[in-house]
Amino acid sequence: MVADIQNLNAERYSNELFDLWANKESLNTSEAYVLKKYLIDTTKNVLEAGTGGGRLSFQIEKMGFSNGSAFDIVPEMVSHAKKRASKTNSSVNFRVSDAANLSEFKSDNFDYLIYLQQVLCFIDKEELFLKALNEAYRVAKKDAIVIFSFLDYESKFYNPMLSTVVNTLRKFRHEKISKHHLPWLKINNDINWKLFNKNQPKTYWVTRKKIIAQLMDIGFIILESKNANQLLSDNKKGKGILYIVCKK
Repeated sequence: MVADIQNLNAERYSNELFDLWANKESLNTSEAYVLKKYLIDTTKNVLEAGTGGGRLSFQIEKMGFSNGSAFDIVPEMVSHAKKRASKTNSSVNFRVSDAANLSEFKSDNFDYLIYLQQVLCFIDKEELFLKALNEAYRVAKKDAIVIFSFLDYESKFYNPMLSTVVNTLRKFRHEKISKHHLPWLKINNDINWKLFNKNQPKTYWVTRKKIIAQLMDIGFIILESKNANQLLSDNKKGKGILYIVCKK
């Protein structure tokens, strides 16, 4: 099923964010750590969600994996990834799809699933966010490893204040109130001066307790849950991106 772009985040990635994410290449420290730790058997197959220009899938292929698939909701991103793949003789199968509806993928099909780059946090409706979690579980094989990363509401001290201001404005404008759906503060590392405007693209910020409960309710077994600053240190207070590794 080809995804129909209906959300403002997808439109943002097909326009002002396209050049940045279409051509990214290297892994950050946290990504490199979780991929090296959990992607062990290179004979297994891999599915990456929200691939953008293919950055993670190309790196996973360099790790020795030859049976990789990847999808993104933005058609322009997928077209660009396919062009990059053709230039390097990559075997990654790129396609357009929506994380909340993976009907073209069979159930119990993948050994490793990669949901990094906080891709699910750009789904601006919570019911679709939950559908995406369930779809990840459905297409994963028994004992599959699924690596998620999420925007962590509790890791930013200013989020409660920002949420209060944003939702006060939403209330006056008769918009839907949502504590954990927040506007982008920056776009391409520049301040988003329109963040308080009406109908802004929203990102979904999870709390560790709630997202773990949701994953466990679906059926996942939690193997590891750490913020980026905790992956390579003994820091007790989590800061940055929240990484959760699951097993089906």
